[in-house]
Amino acid sequence: MKETSLLSQMEQYALQYRVPIISPAGASLLVETVRRRRPSSVLEIGTAIGYSTLLIAAQLPSQAKIVTIEQNPERARLARQYLRQAGKLDQVTILIDDAGEAIPRLDRTFDFVFIDAAKGQYLDYLQKVVDKLMARAVVIADNIFFRGLVEENMEPPRRYRTIVKRLRQYIDFVTMDQRFITDFYHVGDGIAVSNYQGERRQ
Repeated sequence: MKETSLLSQMEQYALQYRVPIISPAGASLLVETVRRRRPSSVLEIGTAIGYSTLLIAAQLPSQAKIVTIEQNPERARLARQYLRQAGKLDQVTILIDDAGEAIPRLDRTFDFVFIDAAKGQYLDYLQKVVDKLMARAVVIADNIFFRGLVEENMEPPRRYRTIVKRLRQYIDFVTMDQRFITDFYHVGDGIAVSNYQGERRQ
């Protein structure tokens, strides 16, 4: 299968050049969720080299579209190249931009969001995209437990303190906010799958 061979190439590139991509167990959960939900409009926050983008695109109906945001121009270029090889580029819009600035400018709604970018900005990303979510949308956040530090009771190392604090805030938000029903999975570095219930009725 062409996609399988291409994904293997991407895995090798990521390993060689230390580009973070989703773990094999996380990839299986992501693919299973996309396959089950069959979304029509996807937002990916953090393209990197397009590995997760291709995983998602391979499961979508042909008319479904993905918007993916990547701040690093070289990684975005590689992602475009890989997606072209896979024959999926016509379904994907790659934005080279800071996600926190790009999200408010998006003029469409989404029924699937995958967050895998700056860990300290997860809650900011979610709060900026929430008014663009269709009812029953799903939001997946990768690396939510960040090296196991998020769940530990001990104080994290100084260099990780802000990231851990903000990931905990993200977890609190998707746990306490009644618009979301969230399941947490101990696969890879932790994944949160939040099902959006729509705006709360007062």
